[in-house]
Amino acid sequence: MPTKIANSSMAEPNRSMNLFHAAVAALAGMFALQAQAQEPITLYGTIDGGIRHVTNAGADGGNLLKMNSDGEFYNNRLGFLGREGIGGGVNVHYQLEMGWDNGTGALDNDQGQLFQRYALIGIDGPLGTVDLGRMPSLSCKVISFYEPFQYHYVYTIPLAGASAGDESALIPPFGTMGGTRFNNDIQYIGKANGWLVGAEYAFGETAGSTRNGAAQAVAAAYIGGPLAIGGAYTLQRPDISTDGTPDYRNQQQLTVGGSYQVGAARISVGYMKAQIDAAPATSLDAVKNLWGGVSYQLTPAATITYGYYRTTLGMAGAEAARRNFSILGATYALSPRTTLYADIDRAQLGGLVSVIPGQETDQTGISLGISHAF
Repeated sequence: MPTKIANSSMAEPNRSMNLFHAAVAALAGMFALQAQAQEPITLYGTIDGGIRHVTNAGADGGNLLKMNSDGEFYNNRLGFLGREGIGGGVNVHYQLEMGWDNGTGALDNDQGQLFQRYALIGIDGPLGTVDLGRMPSLSCKVISFYEPFQYHYVYTIPLAGASAGDESALIPPFGTMGGTRFNNDIQYIGKANGWLVGAEYAFGETAGSTRNGAAQAVAAAYIGGPLAIGGAYTLQRPDISTDGTPDYRNQQQLTVGGSYQVGAARISVGYMKAQIDAAPATSLDAVKNLWGGVSYQLTPAATITYGYYRTTLGMAGAEAARRNFSILGATYALSPRTTLYADIDRAQLGGLVSVIPGQETDQTGISLGISHAF
């Protein structure tokens, strides 16, 4: 009998241990499934070192030799991508991306924003993608389909910053809108049979009004074979005041364009117009951008691209200023990730604007550098 009691006393702990091990195994299995659903975090980025020479850069007409630490050919960036499958072909994803000056190591903005390029979380599945946070506007994304340089040389070409985005006050002399991205944005993009459709709403977060500071946009594009066409319409209500007293005005922007691949050549054309409704009579109230270009792949490693961009600024319904800009660029791929680049460009100004106030009206630039993606 004592033996049985002894055996019984030993059997109970063993059963408890078995249950414990089973629970641990079950939990381990659950974590294993989660680990399989959670894809590894992707670290990516680019670093660009370029040297640029510009004529008529100073008040005395002197030339300037500089290093564009933000990236002459392609903006420096460091980003993180993550994705988790939650079943039924649906994924949760996030993206964080920052920019910096490789010459100094500082952030490339004076607002102290760490992830000023992307800071979003979203969900994607068979019905499309919904993202929430800070991200490029639909206008910016659509223009990339028909921009000759596909957003390279963004600090030189007067286009990327003209797409819809926050801080969209008209900024002379080149008509840039200070845009490209929206804060506090909800963006939807659906894809089917080569078609892309999109809608977005950026919260203005202004007390007492859901319109002031907010933006809405719709976009559509088709990408099939050699053809890419698209367009976007954005309605914003930015504060255009310069004296600190809020002055919210409706601003509409429309862009349309397309590109076509013919053998080794890609031809691109586009148009964009931004109009501020009821702007003060002394203020610039409209910006128009018209552009076209062609890119030709000489060899698997070498490509040459030419682009022409005309920007006009309107005041009280009449043209007040203009900029004609042309650029010829060449790239040579040392590897799939490393590219040598060079360009020569010229800007000619007219009307109310000049490179040097009241003096020079043209400027020539030459750039050389290397860009690496990782």
